[in-house]
Amino acid sequence: MKRAGRPDVTVGADCEDIERWRRMLPDLRNRTAKKLFTDQEHRYCRQFHDPAPHYAARWCAKEAVLKALAPHISVDLRWVEVLRDVSGRPAVGWRGPDRAALRKFKVDLSLAHSRKAAMAVAIAWRPKTDGKESKR
Repeated sequence: MKRAGRPDVTVGADCEDIERWRRMLPDLRNRTAKKLFTDQEHRYCRQFHDPAPHYAARWCAKEAVLKALAPHISVDLRWVEVLRDVSGRPAVGWRGPDRAALRKFKVDLSLAHSRKAAMAVAIAWRPKTDGKESKR
């Protein structure tokens, strides 16, 4: 059942300047800034010769997920983990105290980056309770 004023499907998007993240790389090694990403996200990004585009894209993904879920639930960015599914596509993992509430939502994620900018789009929806997913 659809709640009044709440859409079945919501979308979030974010874009970041990669050069900004390149300048931030030294800070991502300190304890406070390191908490912006999970250990798994750090390992993924650091495997590349230039990790800045990958950090920027993951940050965009976290922001896009936050925006897509905003009409439904309040999310702390530290609760969102950007993973890869078995086929290599970006996927969302949930961390933090409200994992059960967050798992009630499905989120599709798309990331992209060029030499200058990174972006992500997240599409969130809540599957129907009768076992059938809502149509997107």
